[in-house]
Amino acid sequence: MKISNKPSEDEELLVAYQRDGFVTGHLCDDSAIDEAIHDLIQITATGDFRTNSQIYSYNTSPRIVEAWRRSPSVHRLVYDNSIIRLLSLLYNGNPLAFSTINFLKSTEQPLHSDYIHFGTQPHFRLAAAWIALEDIQIAAGPLQVVPGSHRRELFCYSDLGLGPARSLTDVKTMYSQYESYIALEVKSSKAGLVPHIPLLKKGDFLIWDANLLHGSPNCVDSRLSRLSQVNHYHFDDVELFYNPAFSQPRKGKFVKRIVEFIPKPE
Repeated sequence: MKISNKPSEDEELLVAYQRDGFVTGHLCDDSAIDEAIHDLIQITATGDFRTNSQIYSYNTSPRIVEAWRRSPSVHRLVYDNSIIRLLSLLYNGNPLAFSTINFLKSTEQPLHSDYIHFGTQPHFRLAAAWIALEDIQIAAGPLQVVPGSHRRELFCYSDLGLGPARSLTDVKTMYSQYESYIALEVKSSKAGLVPHIPLLKKGDFLIWDANLLHGSPNCVDSRLSRLSQVNHYHFDDVELFYNPAFSQPRKGKFVKRIVEFIPKPE
């Protein structure tokens, strides 16, 4: 019997994730998408919904947080089998969802890493799954990722002589300086950090590493929709969750985050 040396699909995904910091896939059950969109339209029509802090808002389109509490379909998208299987493979652990954000249009947010928001011990036990709820048009301010940027060393605000924050005003000031630092790093990078726009269709998802740079800084037509959902996950081996803006990781000083995990749908 001839033995094949060809790597399995899972092995190829692991190699790609380690190399690029992201992989793409398609939902196991995309029937929830149209229902989720219907729910989101109803939620936004009421005007009664939670949004991200204005610190992280770059236009007037709302970033709806925790819609899973009011939409069973948004909730289903959090624990889609394809996403959970892939996260389990990539992180060799049990993924625990703790956040959803739904977007109607592009965020127009500069490049950043999610790890600037959600620190863990051990480090980098964080991932996100970004789901296209419609075909994403190139002019609509699509998601950008920077392949290989996840291999950058841990960034701490103290690297720029900043922090720890004492107030939300401090957080805004520090974060703005961080964004400028990242933009300059990518622009002047000798390591070949080049933004890439994945061509995502309805039902496609992209999983990215905690330290991967991503954002939506270039929106040609802000009138266009960009219906999408991002879920954030930690893993069951995390010993400590901390807030990077208020902590001093280089000195081993951490301000703990209280994390409420999203239960699996019944």
